[in-house]
Amino acid sequence: MIVCAGNGESFGFAKDIGVGIVESTIGLTQICLRYAPKYLLFVGSAGSYDSTVAIGTLFVSRHATQIELSFLQNQSYTPIDNSILVESSRFVSCETLMKANILEAVVNSSNYITNTSQYNQMMLSANILLENMETFSVFKVAQYFQIPCFAILCVSNKVGENSHQEWLQNKKLVEEKLYWAVRTFL
Repeated sequence: MIVCAGNGESFGFAKDIGVGIVESTIGLTQICLRYAPKYLLFVGSAGSYDSTVAIGTLFVSRHATQIELSFLQNQSYTPIDNSILVESSRFVSCETLMKANILEAVVNSSNYITNTSQYNQMMLSANILLENMETFSVFKVAQYFQIPCFAILCVSNKVGENSHQEWLQNKKLVEEKLYWAVRTFL
């Protein structure tokens, strides 16, 4: 089953699950209980912490984190596991996608969208390239229900002061790229 956030980022080929960590967890849990999907593919846009990554670049991910900026500054800690690596899906391998020049990346999720580039180098130093609000929760739900899962994300913006404006400008491109990826590989 293909899922997406919705609320401004909906695709005709995917079920909306909700925006952010909480809504997407609730929405995807309801979908899993109702439909018992055999696989999950999350598709969506992502901000890049690396300013050299081109807008429109596609990435596959099996690894997500949930790190808040205060954690990077040693101003907070968490008693929960804030990193998850999910089982690859059997319906199309991540390796197949990577052979098609779709790169692999670690994604950070938060209920907040970063609007400064001040922390980008810290994220890159932690081997985290992309920011997407829902990926971590999608992977956590998939892990709980033991459903093979991964994400395909399209870079819509550079993480920084103009994140939202760039996302708005590139929504159509993201939709076209994700539609191509789903049509080509599924």
